[in-house]
Amino acid sequence: MASKIPAFTSGLKPPSTSTSLSNLAKRRVPEIITSQPTEKRPRTTDDAHTSNTSSSRLVRSKSVSNLATAAPNSKSATLSRAPSSTLRPQASSTVSRPASRLTACANITKKVDSISNAISNKGVKAKPQTLESRMMIIEKRLGELETENAEKKDTITVLDSSKKSLEVHLKDKESAVNILSEEIDNLKKEIRTLEVSNATERSLLENKIGELEFQKSRAERERTNLEGELIASQKEIVGLKCSIAEMSSASAGMRAELEILQRQLNSEKTDNTQLRNNLSAATAEIQELQTRLRQEETLRRQLHNMVQELKGNIRVFCRIRSIIPSDKMASGKIPHLNVLHHRSLEVHKLNPDMTLNESSMNAPASGKGPSKFEFTFDRVFGPNSTQQEIFEELSQLVQSALDGYNVCIFAYGQTGSGKTFTMEGGAAGSESDGMIPRSVRLIFAACESLKSKGWVYKIEASFLEIYNEQIRDLLGSSGGNHEIRVVNNETIVTNLKVEEVTNEKQVHNLLARAQQQRAVASTSCNEHSSRSHSVLRLKLTGVNDDTTETSNGVLYMVDLAGSERLKESGATGDRLIETKHINKSLSNLGNVIMALATKESHIPYRNSKLTLLLQQALGGSAKTLMFVNVSPRENCINETVNSLRFAAKVNSCHIGTAVKNNS
Repeated sequence: MASKIPAFTSGLKPPSTSTSLSNLAKRRVPEIITSQPTEKRPRTTDDAHTSNTSSSRLVRSKSVSNLATAAPNSKSATLSRAPSSTLRPQASSTVSRPASRLTACANITKKVDSISNAISNKGVKAKPQTLESRMMIIEKRLGELETENAEKKDTITVLDSSKKSLEVHLKDKESAVNILSEEIDNLKKEIRTLEVSNATERSLLENKIGELEFQKSRAERERTNLEGELIASQKEIVGLKCSIAEMSSASAGMRAELEILQRQLNSEKTDNTQLRNNLSAATAEIQELQTRLRQEETLRRQLHNMVQELKGNIRVFCRIRSIIPSDKMASGKIPHLNVLHHRSLEVHKLNPDMTLNESSMNAPASGKGPSKFEFTFDRVFGPNSTQQEIFEELSQLVQSALDGYNVCIFAYGQTGSGKTFTMEGGAAGSESDGMIPRSVRLIFAACESLKSKGWVYKIEASFLEIYNEQIRDLLGSSGGNHEIRVVNNETIVTNLKVEEVTNEKQVHNLLARAQQQRAVASTSCNEHSSRSHSVLRLKLTGVNDDTTETSNGVLYMVDLAGSERLKESGATGDRLIETKHINKSLSNLGNVIMALATKESHIPYRNSKLTLLLQQALGGSAKTLMFVNVSPRENCINETVNSLRFAAKVNSCHIGTAVKNNS
């Protein structure tokens, strides 16, 4: 019989009384009764057999109860006085008991029935103490399990409460971000509304001026006609006076006609005076509206600068070069680069045995390390992004240059990652135009529209390259000594040709001339690798005679030479020297940006010609945008991660608030 007891009761002490047997029997009776179906139906043979079985069980249970009551044992009496809650769980707990507990109770019931039969049939006195003790321990264990279950539920409740609190906190943060986004959108909408309103008012005023001028010309013609009529009338009067004697009968009619003409003349003079007064009022109104228009332009510049400061004065855009035939990627997919969304990029290490560059990946020397890396920037452009989509993101910085700020836009990345295509583009006048042609087009269009608001701009362009730490003028004659100097808080290059441009075509011609002279060579990493840093400098000087305002902005468009590993490039001779100078200047550029980010007292601008030239554009008074270009090739993953890590450091920099240049 002991072998039928559930396994979790092994090792328990034997029961000491038979009182609990009585309680158990009493408990089994309502369980058996309540388990009967309540539905009324005809009684069958099976029902009779079930009823006999139940009655037999009731008899055996009562026998066990009587036997337990007759046993004179003080300890049993003590146990029988235990609280009913210890031996009989609550109804709600019984419902939630696992199936194993119900099975255990059924087994115990069978054992009790076996004991009752043994006592009735054999008359041998059993040992109820062992079963009662085990039943007590079983019930105690079940109570402990229920208590533990309640504690687990309390813990789950606390965790749910904490989760809800965190969700509320997260929603608060998201709400704050949404509020800031709405403020930025509202500012943009206000700017667009003001621009549309100004254009509408200007159009209405121009129409009104045209109407007034037409009325004026018509009044002048009528006045001329009346003056001619008046002169003719006066001549006629003189003639009539000469012949008054002969025409006395017609004199009264002529006088009447003369009076009518005189009244008409007076009326026309009155109308002419009124028209002159209206013209004076319209002229004053036009002047007032022009003053308001200039004030709105000033307000637009202030709001535009506020929006740019909210975005950050140093921003980083990441662009993945599109796949070209030389990449030999038949699938047309880039499995190791994944654009998570418009601001996040993930780099995967597809080959687990690939040896990673420790300096770029921060991996152990064996190359074993993380299988993926995630980077976040201000904007991420996938391989299918167009030049127009990219330019829409940086066009606001070009507008800041027109408003009088120093702006620097430069492309950084390994050789063959598409930097030159991003900055200069393909064929002129096509959809593949780069950031430089599109920026020039925007500048001249903005200058033309600002003329109506009193602004006149002078644009000066220069184009140079830094080759092996030597400055070359791409627009002037070869040779000559060029030095970088700072004069009146402005960086200039001596003996550098500067040309004034008045239209977009002139700038395109300058770009074509510069491309023919730029240093380009073939390496193992790139067949057409730029071996120098090219810098286009546009100085934008604006004057408003109506408001006496001035604007002095400088736009730097920089195409940096591509970084490459000496071992991978296979460079020798001149190519080796070029690679060393390129990597050194790019390293110095990174040092300058890190020094600006940490606000060090000394910024190492003079360590490189590139950083010295861009001193005014990289400092805290400028707005800077960095393009980090990456190659889709999997064998370039070391340089890709190296470039992305450097760009991530730049993106975390805060160089201060840009300052407008005023003369």
